[in-house]
Amino acid sequence: MKEFLFYLIFGLSAITYFVGLGSLRKTSRKGVIDRLYFLSAMCSAGWGLFIGLVLMQTDENLAALFRAIGMLHIFGLLICFTYMLVFWSNIQGRMKRWTSGFVWLSALLYPFVIRRENVEFEMTAYGMSYRIRPGIFSVVYVVFCAVVAVNLFCLNLHMLRRSVRRRERDIAYSLLLCVIIVGFGCALDTLLQMIGFSAFPVSTLGQFVAQMVLCQTYLFYNGSRVTLENMSKFVYYSVDEPVFLFDETERLCIVNNGATIFLGLSAEECCKLRLEDIFVLERDAFKFRGNKNRVEARCWQRNNICSISIDKIYDDYQDIIGYIVIVHDVTERVRMLERLEREKQRADKANEAKSAFLANMSHEIRTPINAIMGMNEMILRESAEQSTLEYAGNIQNASKTLLVIINDILDFSKIESGMMEVVEEPYSLRTLLQDLRTECIMRAEEKGLALRFIVPEETPSALLGDEVRVRQVILNILTNAIKYTMKGGVTMTVTYERQTPDSVKLFFAVADTGIGIKKENIGRLFGKFDRINEEQVHAIEGTGLGLSIVDRLVHLMDGKVTVESEYGKGSVFTVELRQKVAGEETVGSIREQPRQQERQEAGGPLFTAPDARILAVDDNKVNLAVIRGLLRKTKAQVTCATSGGECLEAAAKERYDVILLDHMMPGMDGIETLEKFRALEENASRDAKVIVLTANAMAGVREMYLEKGFDDYLSKPIEGKALEKLLLKYLPSALVTENEE
Repeated sequence: MKEFLFYLIFGLSAITYFVGLGSLRKTSRKGVIDRLYFLSAMCSAGWGLFIGLVLMQTDENLAALFRAIGMLHIFGLLICFTYMLVFWSNIQGRMKRWTSGFVWLSALLYPFVIRRENVEFEMTAYGMSYRIRPGIFSVVYVVFCAVVAVNLFCLNLHMLRRSVRRRERDIAYSLLLCVIIVGFGCALDTLLQMIGFSAFPVSTLGQFVAQMVLCQTYLFYNGSRVTLENMSKFVYYSVDEPVFLFDETERLCIVNNGATIFLGLSAEECCKLRLEDIFVLERDAFKFRGNKNRVEARCWQRNNICSISIDKIYDDYQDIIGYIVIVHDVTERVRMLERLEREKQRADKANEAKSAFLANMSHEIRTPINAIMGMNEMILRESAEQSTLEYAGNIQNASKTLLVIINDILDFSKIESGMMEVVEEPYSLRTLLQDLRTECIMRAEEKGLALRFIVPEETPSALLGDEVRVRQVILNILTNAIKYTMKGGVTMTVTYERQTPDSVKLFFAVADTGIGIKKENIGRLFGKFDRINEEQVHAIEGTGLGLSIVDRLVHLMDGKVTVESEYGKGSVFTVELRQKVAGEETVGSIREQPRQQERQEAGGPLFTAPDARILAVDDNKVNLAVIRGLLRKTKAQVTCATSGGECLEAAAKERYDVILLDHMMPGMDGIETLEKFRALEENASRDAKVIVLTANAMAGVREMYLEKGFDDYLSKPIEGKALEKLLLKYLPSALVTENEE
């Protein structure tokens, strides 16, 4: 009986030791529970081992020594078990401090509990045993054990009450079972001694059973949390991307669930493959420098396009022991990019077709307008009959209105297609305002409106910006105000704020006494092709594009436009633009007309050049007649040619100072003609300036023509004064006499 009980206890102790050491080896990162479980297993095994040694003794002193060491393990087991419950039940504050403090009282009781006189040893049928002798220390020990048991039970109840998840409740019930088993064994062992029987190792056998339950609880706890040990299981089932693990010989060893689904094969079938059996590779993907490699490949089985990420795996000696390969199926992404590229190509082709259409429409519309406006300008210059001049004036106004509409449509198309560019050049704000006033005052007077410009004289005038676009924005707002004002007047107030010594913020506020705008309609003002109060303004000309173009141009120049209006009383449009300051000049008074403007109004030419020779090339004879008529008063010698071939023949035979060359001509266009002109060996007009005259007014064409080799650019319809300015710039000064009248 004695030998059997000893071997039983010794065997259970050995099992407990091995289980505890196994948990220590399996867990790479030690947490609180890992350490406490290991210590509890060691204490449990030590308790059983030394109680077994007590049973085998015949010497009472040795038995007392082994009992004392065994009791040390009992106290250690109680401490570990209490702390495990404290951790799992997540108690905090005063309760945690009380529980921890109480359990450490065992350290004070231990020396008194193991005193030799507290127990009486005797031989029994199952070996050396002992009974507790009555005394104060024995009573304290029994009470302490009872309080510890109650404390553990209360901790268990607290843990059950706070458990929300099923996993937490299962752990709490398992721990409760451990407490009950250990408590029952200790209580039975103590009661046997109190009624006069020698101690039987019931508590020892009970704690072995409780330790096995605790072992299962610990394994369940570790299996339900993410650790390095069980992470591979989560990766296997939860990661959708295929994951392959190759050894150092590039043989596939492990695949995850995503890989088996991706290949449509079992794990055993997958592990018979090499990387080149799975993917079409251009080179050996495992031969690379560094730790990571990424290659693009196509899967043999599914013909999918994949992005493969390869990482090297090293051992503790930094030797490569394998490769982990993660596969990303990018088929849909690649196909989507291909679709986007095709859509982009189609959009580019459509944009090119739109640009070509706009350029063609610009040419086709501006060419006849050029003839109309040019011929009409000659009538205005040469006719003396009042009725004829009146008719010609009406034609001129109608032509300008038509040209404004065409320009609005083309400008809007440029902005929509992203072809509108802002070009910064030096300009004079004073000249700009004078031109705007001159251009608008006649319109205002025709309607009986007062037009006022309020501009502080100290406003900077020498600025750097896109004069053409600034003029277009302000002119559009001014003409709109005049159009929609039936009585009263229009006032433009210019103010400024210095931002830096080299920049200024300008405010152009145009106030009218017109029909005004309802509050609910202000948001629609800058919409395209949208006219507010159509029932009131249907008789007023317009396309509904003007303010939309204004808004977009202002934003292109990094400014903003705001509107304040009261229906029936008028509106105030304010444009805010930031411009660079290019000099110290100020606006001063804008009432004085510049001398150039006076000459324009007088109708006289800017210069005379009877010895200047000009070659005009255009396939449209009406356009040639317009050019000749516009330059008649300059007395320049104008020769006409109707094709590129005629141009080359004329330039080779005679000297010309300036060549006005149309772009779009049948057979040989203007650009081809220029290239052949520059390449002529016998060229009498080699030093002539070549200016392209074209009806193409799209954004960027000026830069394109200059890049092709033209000296300058002038768009149709051609205005007499604009043509004279250009010729004055390029004709040799010795041949030109400027008019000062």
